[in-house]
Amino acid sequence: MVHFISKRLQQSLILLFLASVVCFTLVVSAPGNVAVLIAELRGAVATPGYVEQVAEEIGLNKPLLMRYVDWFGDAVSGDFGISYRTGQDVSADLAARMSITGTLIAGSAIIATLLSLALGFLGALWPYKLPDRVSRGLALLGASTPTFFVGALMIYAFSVHFQLLPSFGFSGPETWVLPWLTVAVLPAAVLSRVVRIGLEEAMSSPFVLTAKSKGLSRTAILFRDALPNITPLFINALGTQVGLMTATAIIVEPLFSWQGLGDYFLAGVRFRDFMVVQACLLIFLTFFILVNLIVDLAVLLTDPRIRRQWS
Repeated sequence: MVHFISKRLQQSLILLFLASVVCFTLVVSAPGNVAVLIAELRGAVATPGYVEQVAEEIGLNKPLLMRYVDWFGDAVSGDFGISYRTGQDVSADLAARMSITGTLIAGSAIIATLLSLALGFLGALWPYKLPDRVSRGLALLGASTPTFFVGALMIYAFSVHFQLLPSFGFSGPETWVLPWLTVAVLPAAVLSRVVRIGLEEAMSSPFVLTAKSKGLSRTAILFRDALPNITPLFINALGTQVGLMTATAIIVEPLFSWQGLGDYFLAGVRFRDFMVVQACLLIFLTFFILVNLIVDLAVLLTDPRIRRQWS
């Protein structure tokens, strides 16, 4: 088990290094002259002399490898440079916005987990009957509806028509509900099918016959015997969906006027603020890698077969 943890930590560090290379390469390869862009954003005339001065100031004249080493060293220490557009410290902006995106992803993950378990168990309790068909239809609808359309429907239904919840801002729990639901719909739909299919396979196992011979009800067997068997599978699928929520946040945050990392990333792309884009990309990829590391460790703890394999 210690060997497994050590190996996964090494793999995560390698992936983090490769992620930093990808982030730096993508941004550096973007078309256009960064020095000219910065000169124009500063409101100055982009004369050749001034452009050369800006390029020297921000280190564009250094060799590419040296630029990467400087950027990576600063990023490891938490320094992501200065925004080309605003002149503000990118690290300070990230720290202020990270809690907003964290709230969005954490709340959505909890709602997606509860909804998926409810729909999955609903179908497993009454297989191939009306509740199972309803849960399957809801899952299909949720998985095939674009997230931005779900958000628009949420705003129209709960803010415009019924006037129950605010449609924008980050000022309290009442403003969190609609963004949470919007992000949670797709993961809940996918995870509900994981739960339903996993429970169906578990209920066909030999231990179910033993449980039935003891007089246990289907509900008791599902919760006591079948659920622990699908826990590693569910954790694995949940980790994938939580990682993908970082991409969903880029769509949902501007929709509800949340000034989180997704909104910050879009602003960086729109104004070609490369320091912001690099920082946000690196954070998103780092989050995805860490989530997968945590998932692997959680699966190790919940699946005795893997523990025996690495013992």
